[in-house]
Amino acid sequence: MKFKTILAITFATILLATNACKKDESITTINPTPTDQIPSNYKLIGETYIYGAAAKAKVYAEKELFVGYNKIFVAMFDSVSNTRLTDGHFDVIPMMDMGMMKHSAPVEITDESIPSDKFWKAAIVFIMPSSAGKWTLNMAFHNHKTDKEGEGELEVNVINPTTSVMKSFTANDSTKLFVSLIQPDLPKIGLNNFEISIHKKDSFMGFTAVDDYNVEIVPIMPSMGHGSPNNVNPVFTELGHYTGLVNFTMTGLWNVKIIIKKNGVIISDNQSFDITL
Repeated sequence: MKFKTILAITFATILLATNACKKDESITTINPTPTDQIPSNYKLIGETYIYGAAAKAKVYAEKELFVGYNKIFVAMFDSVSNTRLTDGHFDVIPMMDMGMMKHSAPVEITDESIPSDKFWKAAIVFIMPSSAGKWTLNMAFHNHKTDKEGEGELEVNVINPTTSVMKSFTANDSTKLFVSLIQPDLPKIGLNNFEISIHKKDSFMGFTAVDDYNVEIVPIMPSMGHGSPNNVNPVFTELGHYTGLVNFTMTGLWNVKIIIKKNGVIISDNQSFDITL
């Protein structure tokens, strides 16, 4: 009789423990599935719903948006379940509202319906800071999961960088040009990748990536009064990008002069970028 009592108590204890485990398991299983991790070097710029597409867009960049060439990374989420969307088409148009006038800016779109890293990508050359008006990203998305399309608008802040990385000017042939410095981002002594993008203004809403220019670079160290050898002039690659090599022989401030030619004729030779290492 005593044994049966002990057995009953033991069984009841096991039963309670089992039920407690089941209860804990049930709590665990109803927790929402965590969303995909965002790279630690991505800064959230802002988020907005894409109305009509049952989606929410989160826009990231590697640094605060600035006047010049900016890469953005857009993650899409189901607006109800908050699960990550990975199939669809994305587009974006940057707009500056100055009150009496509105205009866009040069933009590049990577058109992938299923991006490998789950981020839709674009690059925008902001041509003025937000202090001049209001920048918005007008985004469109076709959500293949629901086969719905919609649009959303996100206001963003664009700053003037300490050192200019974008030159806007009228060339000798009356073409309005925007030349953006992309590389080197982290300059060092020796050979560095040198990359610029060149866009021309067609209208307040239209900008064309230029593919028929010849570009030369002349690096000078003003404080020392000398240049450097072994530089490779940038050549056209794609989407208005020109890439080459620039050689910095010592630390300090360098001034890289940009000479632009079309059909052998110089259309600009008075623009330059300051680069400090």
